[in-house]
Amino acid sequence: MRYKHLFLVAAALAVAACGGKKKASLPTDVGPTGVVGVKAVKPKAGEAALTRATAELRARREAVLSPEVSGRIARTLVDVGDRVQKGQVLLELSSSTAALQAEQAKAAKAMAEAGFKAAETEHKRTLELAKGDAAPQALVDRVTTALEQARAGLQQATVAVEMAQDYHGKHFIRAPFDGVVTARYKSAGEFVTSMPATPVYGLVDVGSVELRVAVPETVVDVLKPGAELDGTLSPSGKAFKARVRVVGTVVEPGSRSVDVRADVSGKLPSEARPGAIAELTLGGKGAVAGLFVPSDAIHGEGAETFVFAVEGDKLRRRKVQVERLNPGQVRILSGIGADELVVVEGAAGLSDGATVRVSG
Repeated sequence: MRYKHLFLVAAALAVAACGGKKKASLPTDVGPTGVVGVKAVKPKAGEAALTRATAELRARREAVLSPEVSGRIARTLVDVGDRVQKGQVLLELSSSTAALQAEQAKAAKAMAEAGFKAAETEHKRTLELAKGDAAPQALVDRVTTALEQARAGLQQATVAVEMAQDYHGKHFIRAPFDGVVTARYKSAGEFVTSMPATPVYGLVDVGSVELRVAVPETVVDVLKPGAELDGTLSPSGKAFKARVRVVGTVVEPGSRSVDVRADVSGKLPSEARPGAIAELTLGGKGAVAGLFVPSDAIHGEGAETFVFAVEGDKLRRRKVQVERLNPGQVRILSGIGADELVVVEGAAGLSDGATVRVSG
């Protein structure tokens, strides 16, 4: 009986220990019934001035280079980070057969040139003889025809040489513009094809950096080509000037924004690399009215944007149309009203119909 009593006590302690561990592993915002705490706010009605916009720095000239013919890579002559000049050879494919074909075409052209010179000389001699009635007309016609055939043969041989040299030249990948090698996808010894095209190098002209920014259609008219804007690189905080080059004429259906492109004025900061982010100050001239929510409330899957609204104690996914204004702020165009609660924190990993508790 004593051992049985001790066993029951040990079992009870084990159960209590397991229960304690399970309780400790629960998230602090999840109750015992699986209710998740979320933070929600109502859309704020009013006006907002578009004062800033987030822009991306992109190279105006960038390319992924592929071979024009299939073959095995003999040599790679540059690597990632190398600066190259237009026309510089970056990669060579095995080209011994193409080189021999080019030499063969040159030899055929030399034979055609010799034949043409011989036919030309014979034609001149026959014409001189014909002037003194020493050559019949039939002979003149025959040497004239032979000369034309020799001329056509030389032209054909000349084209064959150009084609062979062009084919041989396609075994070399050259830089289409001055730039920096940003990627090398293949190495010596690997086989590459022209169809489908095998990417070999990535090349970017870092000297042709431009700013691309999506500006809401309702305020884009405050920007005109030639307008100067203040910019700040992120995260360095380096200031620079930019001048608007192009204001797009097409509205992007999903975001209702217009593509605006600007060039950096003056010396480009060293941190202004393609792919960097910058904040542009647009002057705050354009103000729009509507419902506004923090950008953290907006979620997206492909071209669709949605929010999580709280109805009672349930989470409801609601499709919305939005217009992104200043960093951190979004204007609601359709999908929710001013009296609805929109989740701004805590909805990560949850889905439509989840039970929630609004904590703030």
